[in-house]
Amino acid sequence: MPDGVLTLVITVCVIVILFSFLGRRGGVRNRPEVVKFLLFDVKINQALVDKFYERKKIRGLERNNWEINKSKMGFLSESLKETLTSTFALVEEINANIKAVRKDRTRDRHEVDIDKLTEPLAKCREGLEGWLMDTLGTTEVPMRYPSVTGFLFGER
Repeated sequence: MPDGVLTLVITVCVIVILFSFLGRRGGVRNRPEVVKFLLFDVKINQALVDKFYERKKIRGLERNNWEINKSKMGFLSESLKETLTSTFALVEEINANIKAVRKDRTRDRHEVDIDKLTEPLAKCREGLEGWLMDTLGTTEVPMRYPSVTGFLFGER
């Protein structure tokens, strides 16, 4: 094998390895997406709280995005982190009450004090939308399209 071909193969291998390591780091780029997912849970929960007594079937509140992203919110202010943590702890408590009401048919949905979530959810939404406005200048996170290296080597 000629020296030029061997050098080219080694160079390509090194470039592929470097891109695979560098492409895995999300860091600052993923911050708006973390906020977007948390804001999604907050908005859904606000709608569920507003329509809780009108719905025919009782539905639990959303916590999926919170569970996934709660360890990734170190960039948010301490007060917003505390508000989110306490709000989703309250969501968990209310979900336990909803589950108990569903299980015990003799209990009524009015026993679930869902109205105490209205103010904390509004504070969370205000804080998350404020962070998006300060950071991006809009409350909507722009779509991220995959780059060529992200398409070839995978992007997180």
